[in-house]
Amino acid sequence: MRLTDWQLRYSEFAHARVNMPFAWGSNDCCSFAAAAVEALTGRNPMPGAAPYASEIGAAKLIARAGGLKELASQYLGEPVSPLMAGVGDVLLVVNEGREMLAVCNGVNAMAPAESGMVALCITAATAAWKI
Repeated sequence: MRLTDWQLRYSEFAHARVNMPFAWGSNDCCSFAAAAVEALTGRNPMPGAAPYASEIGAAKLIARAGGLKELASQYLGEPVSPLMAGVGDVLLVVNEGREMLAVCNGVNAMAPAESGMVALCITAATAAWKI
């Protein structure tokens, strides 16, 4: 359940991440989405997830869950159509042939990238999780 001041919290989250470079385990797609959920709800959605600090560690975490969609569903519940996504909801998008988690800002899918947060086309979303 979102906190009453979730809009302000979302704005603060986005502002803090806009120039933060990609980093495995702290600002990759999973940790980015988890941090957004925590900002909106006050709770860590992935408390039992094993920590990782490399692409290999992230790949192992995803593989153990059976895929990225399954990993997100394990912590966020059943996915819905991306057409139902609103600001702050988590999206599964395909970017350059690779699945990744992003956060909906209403018109785009926001995700971490090498030089900071990037906006991806929301039509690339294949699933969403309501927060």
